Amino acid sequence: MKLYQALTQVTLNTQMVDDLPDFQITTVLDQPLNFAPTQLYHYIDAVLKSGSRHDENNLLYVTDAIFITENYNFKQTEFAALATSFEERVTLARKIVADLNRHVSVNLDLVQHEFQLIFVD
Repeated sequence: MKLYQALTQVTLNTQMVDDLPDFQITTVLDQPLNFAPTQLYHYIDAVLKSGSRHDENNLLYVTDAIFITENYNFKQTEFAALATSFEERVTLARKIVADLNRHVSVNLDLVQHEFQLIFVD
């Protein structure tokens, strides 16, 4: 699955994993992400409806950097608010798309209270 799917579709007892205070999100990867998973989760939460099917969401917010640049309210999330110029917004949008479209496997470690994102790099 892709990272945006993992952040919007995986739940534990009907709660999104990022909303569980005693769970940590950990990553296993060779190439680093541009943004922390929590930052990406807040972005996804601002643009997509959690738990929805693909046809119920505008997936251009995760696949099209130009669409994001033209339509996203960059003031919605703390990390995106730093992009003020058009060039900074395009760069940020490209990095968001690159991160959210990486392939991952998801492991829920209930003993260590971890939501593990295992990237296929």
